[in-house]
Amino acid sequence: MTRTVLAADFGGTHLRAALVSEAGEILTRVDHATPEEATPQSVIARVVDLLAEAAEAGSPRPAAACIATAGLINADEGKVILAPNIPGFRNLVLTTPVSERLGVPAFIENDASAAALGEFRFGAGKGTRHLLHATLGTGIGGGIVIDGKLYRGAKGLAGEIGHIILNPAGPKCNCGSRGCLEAMVSGVAFADRARRILDQGKSRVLHEIVGYEDPSATHLYIAATKGDALCEAEIRHGGHLLGLGLGSLVNVLNPDAVTLSGGLLAMGEMLVRPMREAMYSLAYGPAAGTLIRLSTLGEDAGLLGAAAVAFERLDG
Repeated sequence: MTRTVLAADFGGTHLRAALVSEAGEILTRVDHATPEEATPQSVIARVVDLLAEAAEAGSPRPAAACIATAGLINADEGKVILAPNIPGFRNLVLTTPVSERLGVPAFIENDASAAALGEFRFGAGKGTRHLLHATLGTGIGGGIVIDGKLYRGAKGLAGEIGHIILNPAGPKCNCGSRGCLEAMVSGVAFADRARRILDQGKSRVLHEIVGYEDPSATHLYIAATKGDALCEAEIRHGGHLLGLGLGSLVNVLNPDAVTLSGGLLAMGEMLVRPMREAMYSLAYGPAAGTLIRLSTLGEDAGLLGAAAVAFERLDG
């Protein structure tokens, strides 16, 4: 009989849980909004309840459970060191209440690292041995798979690709450094570019699209598709910078493939083409042939990533 595991993906707006088979089939699914008063205790209780609900709605009985969440994670200790989505989440063990309630081993993983293993096992990374995954959204995250195993590093922090430095004199990042990849290419960075264009009065098209809203990466892209050359140039420049970051990492890691996921991929070739060109121009020797693949897991990437981690942990 095929094994199943419980998977949970939680963030600032949604808590998701599912029962997942070894083939990556989602057998049951539960989705709720993150509690508005998102205290650590309320979120832990809700996550445990959702996992229990997903387990009760399907069969066979799960062999383990895993939670994927943004933040600094000590996976070996089952601890969230710091989670940006949930105020007060510092040095909290999440796996113990899950294991006690469900009676199965419980694990936790950074969501971007989990996504890397999910792509490797179920998605765009299938058939590879060594994989670099980048999540391109509000921030920039990543994960590394080496010889089929998720690489966590000495302290469990491997894969924080958003914090490699592209320009020491660049914009300040939330991590405290300057010129991080995340500070220059993320959704927040593109929103800052849009705001700067508006403040300088350089785009009537963007001004009409944004109106009275806060400018966003989406606004910048829409303006570009409507023929605004400046907005398009900003996106293409961001793609170029992203390619430089990925090219540097490809030279260090020499993966079989680089997989990409996240909301910024909605910008399509306007972002991806200059990224690809810059990455290949920088990649050394045979590394210039490294495959680039887009995620095939869609909105289920978090759940399937958590499931992949659970199966890996079970198999040692």
